[in-house]
Amino acid sequence: MGTQQRMDSLQCLRGVAALAVVLFHLRGVEIKYLQGPAMLDAVARYADAGVDLFFVVSGFVMTTIAAGRYTKAGASAQFLVKRAWRVLPMYWIFTTLVVALMAVVPSMVNSSYAGQSVLASYLLIPHAQLPVLTVGWTLVHEAYFYLVFAGVIAFVPERFVPAFLLLWAAAIGVAPWLPPGPTTPAHVLVTNPLTYEFIAGALLGLYWRHIPARLGLPLVVAGVAVAVSAAVALPEAGPATMAVGTRVACFGSAAVLLLAGAVVWEARGGLRAPRWLTLLGDSSYSLYLTHIFVISAMGRVWAMFSPAPGWAGHLMFVVASAFACCVAGYIVHALLERPLLALPKRWGAARRQQAS
Repeated sequence: MGTQQRMDSLQCLRGVAALAVVLFHLRGVEIKYLQGPAMLDAVARYADAGVDLFFVVSGFVMTTIAAGRYTKAGASAQFLVKRAWRVLPMYWIFTTLVVALMAVVPSMVNSSYAGQSVLASYLLIPHAQLPVLTVGWTLVHEAYFYLVFAGVIAFVPERFVPAFLLLWAAAIGVAPWLPPGPTTPAHVLVTNPLTYEFIAGALLGLYWRHIPARLGLPLVVAGVAVAVSAAVALPEAGPATMAVGTRVACFGSAAVLLLAGAVVWEARGGLRAPRWLTLLGDSSYSLYLTHIFVISAMGRVWAMFSPAPGWAGHLMFVVASAFACCVAGYIVHALLERPLLALPKRWGAARRQQAS
């Protein structure tokens, strides 16, 4: 695919999104293993909105890297191969770890997911239950978007891409008004309003350069304000439990505003990303895949020592667990993810050397 200029704002938002998901899941572990009122319960239930930010950023990246490649021979296949190599090897490694735990130490695995299909989990096939690596449900949505977008790259001229994206969004909007079809997992996936977030991000990737420079910071502020207002105003227990349409309207919109403001602000020279946050963004996929293992272990260890209940103990647990997740994510990124991503280039260089 075409060369994509690195944008630190994207990496920062990936880091924020991954850390938000960590806090969302850490809330459940805190409630399960620690005594007394949970410190994260009132706030972190809304942190699952990190997923909405991930989806919007993903759509943005797709149209950014595909620019100039539509309808060109081999571009679609190249897109799919690169996306598959980016996502699947790491996901398969940690899915295999869960499968091994299910076989050897089943008490370590959430028993409510005992009926999951291991094959569907590995292949990211829509299934009635969550994948065995539970965070993989978001990758099922990603895989669907990649497949559709590969078709766009193959068959849709670049000038018609915005029209296709709008028609795709319209089809999702019309779906609830059509005669009810089979409620299969695949049907639920293709009609899911969460796809609006990918589409919105993709459209933003096409048009963000037309946003006036002076709107960068105001859009960031607006995105944060929309998310906070939704969290305060909505009576539900957070994005994970509210109606999907409401979730997209509130937290998807906030993610679009935040992303639009961040990329414009950075492009105009106003945003200087802190190094630690860009590093967190670089390792965000590893953090996303590994944090469930880390916080589960932290919860069990903390329960064994049984610190005295109270806000100080809860605060120590939250800080220590979040820090451990970030460190583990970075180590896995540096020692496993980054070498895996570099393999295709190394193989290509070896083949060229042999040919010469």
